[in-house]
Amino acid sequence: MIINKYFGVEGAKKARGITVVIDIFRAATVKAFLLDKGVKEIIPVATAQEAFKYKEENPNWILCGEDHGYKIDGFDLENSPFEINKITSLEGKTVVHRSSSGTQGIVNAVNAKEVIFGSFVTASAITEYLVKKNPSICSVIAMDGPDTEDEIFADFLTSKLKNELTRDIDEITEYLSKHHAVARFLDPTIPEFPKEDFYLSMDVDRFDFIPLVKDGKIIKYTIHFMMKSLI
Repeated sequence: MIINKYFGVEGAKKARGITVVIDIFRAATVKAFLLDKGVKEIIPVATAQEAFKYKEENPNWILCGEDHGYKIDGFDLENSPFEINKITSLEGKTVVHRSSSGTQGIVNAVNAKEVIFGSFVTASAITEYLVKKNPSICSVIAMDGPDTEDEIFADFLTSKLKNELTRDIDEITEYLSKHHAVARFLDPTIPEFPKEDFYLSMDVDRFDFIPLVKDGKIIKYTIHFMMKSLI
């Protein structure tokens, strides 16, 4: 398996084979939490206008997302795993999701054979899926660029796929807690970025499924394995 690492939207356009689009803080993590709450499907879009058009045509659909990290006026849900986790159930719902980084990667990975939305909360499930599929080419896209949480996860996943020793998740969490990208989550004066979002995003292998793109929609694809066994 050849593993190619790319960055951002331009990297997503270059992606081939089975592709993992990575957006740890917070879109990929949010999608996993939405699917865990019973969401039937998630439609990723590039703009708020697209989302509102879907809502106009389907009033029962739920809009979730952000612009530069802040909830979009008129949307139903924030782009926050902490907020999603407080909801009892979203069983059978369709969600339209827009984010400034993650969904941009998904909609631009037009040459990928398959697309997975990747984060720490589904790390071993993604590994298991890729190992079983054993594609000749795998692309990992760190949406926030080099030296970010997304590249750290890209390298973490690559190590797992190569059966190499991965960085300790506690070490990664400690390192990121001092990273400039995390500062707003740990600032109590910015409630739109709760500290719980940071820690929930770092909860490695919380779920045993992957957010898999099928026909333009993200669905829950369950992987059957013993949790934590692949770390």
